[in-house]
Amino acid sequence: MSQRLLLRRFAALASAAGLLLTGAAAIAPHTSAAAPSGDAGSIAATAIADIQSFWAREMPAVYDRSYEPIPDDRLFPYSSADPPPSCGGRGDTPYQEVAGNAFYCSEGDFVAWDTEQLLPSLEKRFGDFAVALVLAHEWGHVVQARTDSTIRATIYLENQADCFAGAWAHHVESGDSTRLSASASDLDTALGGYLEFRDPPGIDPSQDGAHGNGFDRVSAFQDGFEQGAAQCATYENDPPPVTESPYRSFEDQANGGDVPLADAVDLVHTDADDYWAKHVHGATPVQDLATTSGRRAPACDGGTDGGVLVDGVEYCAADQRVIYDPDVLSRVYDSTGDFGAGMVLAAEWSAAAQDALGYPVQGKAGRLLADCLTGTWAGDVARGTRAGAARGSGRSQLSLSPGDLDQGIATFVALGGHEDERGTAFARVAAFRKGFFKGIDACTSGAR
Repeated sequence: MSQRLLLRRFAALASAAGLLLTGAAAIAPHTSAAAPSGDAGSIAATAIADIQSFWAREMPAVYDRSYEPIPDDRLFPYSSADPPPSCGGRGDTPYQEVAGNAFYCSEGDFVAWDTEQLLPSLEKRFGDFAVALVLAHEWGHVVQARTDSTIRATIYLENQADCFAGAWAHHVESGDSTRLSASASDLDTALGGYLEFRDPPGIDPSQDGAHGNGFDRVSAFQDGFEQGAAQCATYENDPPPVTESPYRSFEDQANGGDVPLADAVDLVHTDADDYWAKHVHGATPVQDLATTSGRRAPACDGGTDGGVLVDGVEYCAADQRVIYDPDVLSRVYDSTGDFGAGMVLAAEWSAAAQDALGYPVQGKAGRLLADCLTGTWAGDVARGTRAGAARGSGRSQLSLSPGDLDQGIATFVALGGHEDERGTAFARVAAFRKGFFKGIDACTSGAR
């Protein structure tokens, strides 16, 4: 059957890769050394040659069968003036039906991609490597056809193709490719691309055509990047967990799953208190939440942790206090949503937990540990393992809405620097995912 990467554009997160917030470095489009800058056609040709060479080596190693390359006469760069062949029919496919897309057609065993809209837009906004990654994803579907995949649910087919793309990306990033190169900056901007090409929030993952939310797509990509194509092959019989879900109420759908910022602050405060009290000596590691506008007052004797995710939202170890600038938190909220802002706060509870448990809170390693621990909290909320959190007389009603985890990824993309002491967005998302899926022990193992 035909598999298409239906690339959707979503206004809410379309600029996620270029957000600029106080104390953070924006992620701008980056041009790698992959191919001559500005020539998306040349980039595509170079990428395809490398991808086919990669699978000529990997398929025998992973599947114990040889790889049959897609011949040149079944590669179709298309445009409005030169539309692609019909997939499974006769003649050509009308351009308006596939504008902005790339796809593999198993009936004709060909790959096609839009050179008029898709490739130039990707190259301009996300850099050369994004062009290559779209094609690497489509070759994931080529591999599925070559290996007689029995996966039927669309979302798992797409997850596996994202995983295969990640395996290829590691081959390039590690210097194994003789044709292409990729930097840490390329990997960061790739995360912005996955946010752009996610399913809209609220999609039922079981419906035909579902590709996955941003969190699931990034997770599959990083799975392949970290563990290789052999791990992706296991999706055939053991697919990864899916966090994409439909809205649970009309009210949640109407507000896009977001609550007002003040409510988000209170919910995170209550819930993080409850979560960490269960894991840190039976008491919350944060004794107070204080605000400051434009200054670091009230003062923190001995200094703060410097902010896990952003300057202006910080943990003071001297008196176990989280201090935040409402203006900074408001900008995060406006850019990413309630969970993005909530995660910035929750990360400081993670720093407080680190401090209480005897782990360092500053520097790149300290922040990566906080990212991982924040992932454990988010995973606990997502799984609903606590009946409710209590602080004073209130009870937390915190739960995740469709799109919340994507807001978390967007926050890392917006606030993660390439070279600064907070580390790359790619590494920080990987740490968050480790905590989300594997828990506190996986985060703290070897951390001292």
